[in-house]
Order: sequence, then structure tokens, then C-alpha cells
Amino acid sequence: MKDKVNIAILIMAAGQSSRMKDMKQLLPWKGTNLLLHTLSTLLEVQKEHMYMVLGANADLIIEKANLTSQPVTIIQNDQWEKGLGSSISCGVSAILEQNNTIAGILVCLADQPLVTSAYYKTMLEVFKADEVPIVATRYPNKSGVPAIFNTDVARELTSLSADYGARHLMARYKNKMVVLDAGDQITDIDTPETYSALYNKHNS
Repeated sequence: MKDKVNIAILIMAAGQSSRMKDMKQLLPWKGTNLLLHTLSTLLEVQKEHMYMVLGANADLIIEKANLTSQPVTIIQNDQWEKGLGSSISCGVSAILEQNNTIAGILVCLADQPLVTSAYYKTMLEVFKADEVPIVATRYPNKSGVPAIFNTDVARELTSLSADYGARHLMARYKNKMVVLDAGDQITDIDTPETYSALYNKHNS
């Protein structure tokens, strides 16, 4: 295993959360909010090379979450309305421009609060040990994020523009990448009903 491999972490938090009818990033979770909970979890994994893409309500989120005091570099996507692909492209492009020492980028979502630091650490360990182009997470009918992309593949992410994320890229590399099973940690919060159910179950 290459212990000295530098990995950047990119938290996707640019969406408007139209189905939530509220700013999903700031929804309460375990004494804080979804965004800061995700950041805190990832800071248990590593303290450096931390990035976050914001878009809709960026200034308000920065203020309410006091992000200027956090060890994270904010990347603002002015074209966030184009969808997740646009925000991934924006974030990855900024990281590659700012940092030429990284070997890969871990892309993760701010609305998956059940994902543990242990799972993220396992992903990093597999990526460093196997030297594969992608380490992705298993979903029922696809592979998805959280996922780590090596820098060569990450450069391909900079051309994303539509609202389909990286799934087509993963399909292209499906025979070369490693897919891990995170079990019930993979639950996206997309509706008020989903949020209420998860909040009531995991917040005492």
C-alpha cells in the first residue's frame, strides 16, 4: 500500500433541493446540520485537501454553517442549475487546477449522513492498495458515489455537463473498477418524508 498517496475529498452540496422545499444542507442532524455532519465525518478521515461545491443559496449556507471557519475550500458553481454533472465538473476542475500532488478525488454527497468515516477510510485503503481507476459504491442497479477517481479519470469528469453525475463514466470503467458494498449506509435524503423517517430513527 502506498501510504503517502494524497487524495482530495470533494463534498457535493450545490443543489437547490427542490423536492425538499427547504435548504437540505442546513437541515438538523445530530446536533448540527447535514452539511456540517458530513464535513465532520470526513475530517475524521483526513484533515487536508478538503473541498466543497456550493451553488444554490451559497452565501446563505456559508453564513449559516459558518464555513469560513472550517478547514475546507469552498468552490462555487454558478451554473449549478445544470445539475450534478455540472457541479462535479466544476469541483474537479478547481481541484486539479489548484493541486497537482493528488492521486485521486473522493466525490461524496452532503445528503448521505449515514455513511461512516470507517467506510470512507476503507475506500481510501482499497484505492491506495489496488491502484484501480475507480473505487465506487454499490447501489441496487448501478454503481455510484461515494467514489474515488484517479486523476486520469477525474480529468474526464471535467467534461460532465448534464444532470447524470458520473454514471456513464463508471459504466465505461466497469471492468476495471472496484465496487464496495456500504449496506444501509447509502440512503439519499431527497424528500421531506425520507428526511423525517431517517431523522426520527437516527436522532434521539
